[in-house]
Amino acid sequence: MRELVDPNNITIVANTADNIWLLDLYIAPDVDSATYLASGLLDTNRYWGIMNDTFNAYNMIKGFEILDWFILGDKDLAIHIVRTYMLKRGIRLTEITKHICNTLKARGVVLPMSDEHVETHLNTDLGELHVQEYLVKYAAKQDPTKIKVLKIEYKGIDGAKATPEVLNALTNADVIILGPSNPLLSINPILLTKGVREYIRRRREIGVPVIAVSPIRSGRAFTGVAHIVLEYLGFEPSAYGVAELYSDIISNIVIDSSDEYLAYKIRGTLGIEVTLANITMDTIDSKIALAQKLLSMVSEKLRKQDHN
Repeated sequence: MRELVDPNNITIVANTADNIWLLDLYIAPDVDSATYLASGLLDTNRYWGIMNDTFNAYNMIKGFEILDWFILGDKDLAIHIVRTYMLKRGIRLTEITKHICNTLKARGVVLPMSDEHVETHLNTDLGELHVQEYLVKYAAKQDPTKIKVLKIEYKGIDGAKATPEVLNALTNADVIILGPSNPLLSINPILLTKGVREYIRRRREIGVPVIAVSPIRSGRAFTGVAHIVLEYLGFEPSAYGVAELYSDIISNIVIDSSDEYLAYKIRGTLGIEVTLANITMDTIDSKIALAQKLLSMVSEKLRKQDHN
């Protein structure tokens, strides 16, 4: 999308429920990945961390047997130190993120979903795990289907409210896109933050396109554990299950062309418009093509509204 639209006109509302305190540092993985992307620093081979970073501090720490599962690059570590320093001085996470973005010359706006702390925890057959423990410490190192997820808790979500900046962004958006991230672990905490779902629903009701992109094709997530978590928690592990989760707020969903048979079910049961596309995004060209498809959908929807 950044290849087709001025990045300064793009606002990313980032999940903060995967934030975690480690080594007395406040780490915000999704916020940082969005910030590094907007700053041209993201390591796109891994889609986390800063490209060409070194790991001297992490390797030294690991030698003391204090932390050996959550990898921290040296430049990345500097960001966590700065964030923690400012946070402990009473500065809002939103303001901290803005300062970091400005310093790194980010193009575009990155907003934490809330300034209140929220943590996603999973009750599993291994016990209660922070979402980072589940994803990084265990699921990334063994077959995630062997870790049974019994329940998800978004701790602190009842007290978390969307910031004025997030609500302003939603109010003024020409289009709202729910990206192809894990629906329960990455998107749902944002939607559960007080104000977010209601504002998106209102925007849809007045004709603003609200489009979701499925992270699942043929019953499997392209990366990660979205299909596994959905199935364990009783949802259909498919584009239909994703559409069902978002059915009260989205006007359209983009699903893979190979899942065409689900389009009839989504339209008929949920009343959501479906667009078929190649959603693999394995090359820059395929990513641009999908972004162009989204923009074309927006143009078509607005054209129909003007005609009516």
